[in-house]
Amino acid sequence: MEHQARVPQPVQTRIELEALIRERVGGRPFVSVSNREPFVHSYRPDGGIEVRAAVGGLTVALNAAMQAAGGTWVAHGSGDADRAAADGRGRLMVPPEDPKYALQRVWLDSGDSDLYYNGCANQALWPLCHNAFTKPVFREDHWQAYRRVNRAFADAVAGVVGDSDAIVFIQDYHFALLPKMIRSRCPRATLLHFWHIPWPVPDIFAICPWGDQIVDGLLGNDVLGLHTPKYVKRFEEFARAATSWQLGEDGRLTNGRHGVRVREFPISIDFAAISASAASKACDDAVQRLTRDYGLEDKFVVLGLDRIDYTKGSIERLVAIERLLERHPELRGRLKYLHAGAPSRESIPAYRELNAAIAALEKRVNAAYGTGPCAPVVSIKRHLREEEVLALYRRADVCVVSSLDDGMNLVAKEFLAARNDERGRLLLSEFTGAAWELPGAETFNPFATDDFAERLHAISTDSGDHGSERMRKMREHVRTRTVYGWLADILEALPPAESAR
Repeated sequence: MEHQARVPQPVQTRIELEALIRERVGGRPFVSVSNREPFVHSYRPDGGIEVRAAVGGLTVALNAAMQAAGGTWVAHGSGDADRAAADGRGRLMVPPEDPKYALQRVWLDSGDSDLYYNGCANQALWPLCHNAFTKPVFREDHWQAYRRVNRAFADAVAGVVGDSDAIVFIQDYHFALLPKMIRSRCPRATLLHFWHIPWPVPDIFAICPWGDQIVDGLLGNDVLGLHTPKYVKRFEEFARAATSWQLGEDGRLTNGRHGVRVREFPISIDFAAISASAASKACDDAVQRLTRDYGLEDKFVVLGLDRIDYTKGSIERLVAIERLLERHPELRGRLKYLHAGAPSRESIPAYRELNAAIAALEKRVNAAYGTGPCAPVVSIKRHLREEEVLALYRRADVCVVSSLDDGMNLVAKEFLAARNDERGRLLLSEFTGAAWELPGAETFNPFATDDFAERLHAISTDSGDHGSERMRKMREHVRTRTVYGWLADILEALPPAESAR
């Protein structure tokens, strides 16, 4: 009897990821690079120092990888007590309760930190890569600060890596110049980079005055990851047009001396952890409080949950709610729209203007269609605890992700993981990476206001089990493709040490 080769199952858990890291990384130094640090030290009012772990699925997965590899995490030291907690070189061992790897902090001048992060990264690259719905700001002082910060990180990484055959894993759009800078300092290192936001069409990226330099920097990698095949194709198209690099027979972009593999790696979440937390008594209690505090009993609950950002379609979602109430009076008094999200980047003018516009629109809708307990819009603008977020997911009849452009969108996946009852509906913008990835996702165009409103109305009148099978399929997809599997796939794409160059 002929035996077929066993198809390896995708990595799903932290334990499986740790085993793969020991196999793939071996004894090679492993270095992670990000703007945000995994542990922040701050002074308490009494003068003592407290340490706080960063939250988020990516940080959890990278922390697991670092503990397994025992390497070094290079990050901006942003806490006011970070210097006091580190040694003279800016280093300390973490996690505090069971140290397994080194945290190398990079000290940035406050001016450079602001110009590079709030300036170049979030006023130029962020809107540019989200199809420029908000006009990018290209200022030379922002760009020069971005270059200086990337050089500072390259020096810090070189101080860790030296001439070793280290694996260096770089995160996001804050460090587009970093790969080439590290390559020149550490020629034996293998460089991985994941770009967490969309890559725009070439004609839009071409408006960036530093576009060629950004792509040249990214081509210093050995592996460059983006969320979807569409983004991969866009990057390759721009790189081939802007440089002499071409696609080789092995599928890598190459200039004849060096090759970089550009691939899609759709990021995900820790499904099991979210599902378990959503089933906890703490979450049950939070659902009861939410229902009582906002008068949600017997209501049709629409949830919009995202960081306040112009890419998320918050205005478009509110306009659709307004149109829905205008066209369907029977929903007045029955519909509750929970608009939840934390303000962010408020030092940037475009974000301050967005917050003001959202507040004015929420006030207008409530003035027209109900006040007090009958108000259709419930505004929850603050940082939410985990059980509060999960309670929102569990109580929603429909979770609306209305992003105008989004690399992946993990709110969609978190909602699926939290719905252990396999009920509720996910209405997902077709302009998200999640819409490409999730099987059978119920997608829509957030710019088409009337259709948007009518889709919500159709869901409000559906009393049957429509969508349960879709929910089951999407939940299974996310359950088997976790953030640990995402990181494992990137590491699996590593070239062997001797062929990395």
